[in-house]
Amino acid sequence: MYSLSNRCTKKSKLLVFIHGSPGEGSDFTLYLEDESLQKRNCIVSPDRLGFGKSFQKPFQANLKLQSASLAEMIQTFIKRNDLDFQEITILGHSYGGPVAFGVGLILQGQSKANLKVVLLSAPMDPKWERLKFYNHLANHSFVQWMLPDSWIRSNEEMFPLQSELEVLRDDVKVANIPVIIIHGESDGIVPIEHKNYLPDLSYQGKLKTYTINDGSHFIPWTRFKEIKTIILNEESL
Repeated sequence: MYSLSNRCTKKSKLLVFIHGSPGEGSDFTLYLEDESLQKRNCIVSPDRLGFGKSFQKPFQANLKLQSASLAEMIQTFIKRNDLDFQEITILGHSYGGPVAFGVGLILQGQSKANLKVVLLSAPMDPKWERLKFYNHLANHSFVQWMLPDSWIRSNEEMFPLQSELEVLRDDVKVANIPVIIIHGESDGIVPIEHKNYLPDLSYQGKLKTYTINDGSHFIPWTRFKEIKTIILNEESL
């Protein structure tokens, strides 16, 4: 699995960015190159299976498989580079949000580090997960020949997502990993109602929610300074 990272020696904190669908690790270059984030963190931004340079043939649209592969990548990265972290933060944007939550669940049983998950514009509530008209359109072969492979794979991930989130609900109900929710008030792709999912389930772990006024689905880039400030301020959650 391909990933980007900064210099990680003598860093006590690991910050992992998980991109949405479609996407790739380089989507978070702004964060990888930011000096204030680099100073405190080892930063890793992988390409998920089937995207960027992380090849998967045949492609499998599977939320749990994505989480498992990334958890394995993180553990391998730590071991191969002989690193030891006191804190690990897994940040997932959009589809990467539920993937990040799954990674946190796996690492919780494998790592001694303090774990935290950041759900950024993330679809978590199956009630609010709906296929769009363009998902159905892009599912036809007469349209797919015009689309990049990454868009086709992304569309494939959308069809089972609602049922996968329903399965994930059982894990969410008993989980206690600290979670930070960040969502744009004007997100036209993942409705803001998703941010209420964990509170409505009486989530057992520490939980903080931030609403970005007038924020779109693309707040990791359009509101970079605000998102970075939240990450830095919440490192001790």
